[in-house]
Amino acid sequence: MRRVLRFLIYLYPAWWRRRYGPELEALLEDSGSGWRDVWDLFRGAMEMQMSKWTFGKIVAACGIAGLAVAGALAFAMPYQYGSRAILKIPAGVQPSEAVEAALNRNALWTIVHDQKLYLNERKRMPMVDVIQQMRHAIQVHPSGLNQMEVRFIDKDPSVAQQVTQTLAARFDGFEVVDPPSEPKRVGERKRHSLAHLGLPAGLLFGVVLALILRRRKPAAG
Repeated sequence: MRRVLRFLIYLYPAWWRRRYGPELEALLEDSGSGWRDVWDLFRGAMEMQMSKWTFGKIVAACGIAGLAVAGALAFAMPYQYGSRAILKIPAGVQPSEAVEAALNRNALWTIVHDQKLYLNERKRMPMVDVIQQMRHAIQVHPSGLNQMEVRFIDKDPSVAQQVTQTLAARFDGFEVVDPPSEPKRVGERKRHSLAHLGLPAGLLFGVVLALILRRRKPAAG
């Protein structure tokens, strides 16, 4: 933590570091430090630096920073993979009733247990929440005439394909027209949308920040 705080000191102008830097470093050595101190130092450095920036420079800098942060967050997201199987719906069977019967809570819990899914989540979450998380990873919807698609999404491609096969087998009387496919990445559009959101969000923040700093200038004079 102290290394982070020392780094933040270098964000201040050179004249400020020459005058107050040694005193602040000595204070950091003698006292404890936490994330609140990190935020206070960072905020103070940015306010001091930006107080001499033009309106456009503040907005541009915040836009670039927003794009960088959003891009880092987007590409830090773990990849997700989906595998799908196509089933033929038997005559006279209501798909909604078949889904409810095949993917009820007991059936899903059996799959979670047998496939050793969500091991970390099972240590800290009740069973009902684990089942709900699995439901979010399952997609069932119509696919052509008298057919429906069953898909499972997981960070492990082999798990995605195996669980899709298990889910498809739960539908008694349904014919598997297309077996579980090779897993493919899903959610790339969401990843790119998050990355693209960084620039406008940063620009908007920059405008607000520039207006706040502009209002403070007369009071400081």
